[in-house]
Amino acid sequence: MAEFRAFIAWITGKRSMSEAAAGLGLKRREFARRIAWCWNVEPSLPPVLRVHRYVMADGTYVPYGWCLLIATGDDGRPLAMQWCSGETTMAYRRLFAGVERPGLLVCDGGQGCLTAAETRWKGIPVQRCLVHALRNTRVDLTNRPKSEAGRTLLELARRLTKVKSADEAAAWLTDLNRWHGKHGDYLKERTRAADDPVHARGRKWWWTHERLRRAYFRLVKLNRDGMLFAFCDPDATKDDGALPSTTNQLEGGVNAVVKRTLDHHRGLSEAHMRRCCEWTVYMLTKDPDPMSLITPEHWKTTSRKTIEDDGPEPGTMTDVQLPATGVDAYESGFGIRTGWAGRSH
Repeated sequence: MAEFRAFIAWITGKRSMSEAAAGLGLKRREFARRIAWCWNVEPSLPPVLRVHRYVMADGTYVPYGWCLLIATGDDGRPLAMQWCSGETTMAYRRLFAGVERPGLLVCDGGQGCLTAAETRWKGIPVQRCLVHALRNTRVDLTNRPKSEAGRTLLELARRLTKVKSADEAAAWLTDLNRWHGKHGDYLKERTRAADDPVHARGRKWWWTHERLRRAYFRLVKLNRDGMLFAFCDPDATKDDGALPSTTNQLEGGVNAVVKRTLDHHRGLSEAHMRRCCEWTVYMLTKDPDPMSLITPEHWKTTSRKTIEDDGPEPGTMTDVQLPATGVDAYESGFGIRTGWAGRSH
């Protein structure tokens, strides 16, 4: 138990392995030998025992091409996690499998997440993270649009995250309609192939301001789908108060802790990196009890087994930053494959 407590304190903390070993009066390699069995203990999040007002879901990408999907409740604590190679429908279906239907789902609006949520909780209200909506608008318009229409639409998008009530949402939509009334004809401008044959690419004509149109109609579609201001629906907020409009609680909470912990433990092998993330998420749950997860089989290892060395000290160039072969995860579980096939980044 003392070895396991030292393992948990090290793997979820800031200290290097050498520092953790020195705290016990051991050398680094001796510490690694003593805690080798601890890597066998796999944490599992406790069952969800209550219905949450809202659930946030998002994926965070970590070394070796893995994505860790995490769902948190209205208290900001983890409810579920799922390893995958990408934010697909199947991966999110597994993430939501043990979570009771919340009052609202807050997410980045990825199609995989939306499809899985509709399958799991038919008709669930969804709030598109307004920070993500602003980012997408910036990608289309850049931070310095050249046209007046682009500049004013970007300013409108920047005001999205400041909306806090139904009245402010109605005022924002009024301004969006006013924008379209002023720039609607500008959106409809077309370029014909005869006027610009270099960019025709087999087309007879195309919208002159395609990126501006995409930015505008994205906002329109989010509103029509009820995902732009679901967080300030009077029926949802009249009893218990405001709901979140962004996934900042998750990204600045659990996801940020996972990233910081990995930064403190650069150089972990692929399998150990995954276990590090899992324990970090588990320890953020309410009343974590890691000791309860240990069984006698976990420490039944022989001295003949090779002790896996997790490389050089943090802060140095390590294999974790280089292409590696080995185990990767996909939406339906864990799978074995070699090379970089299937990776999109």
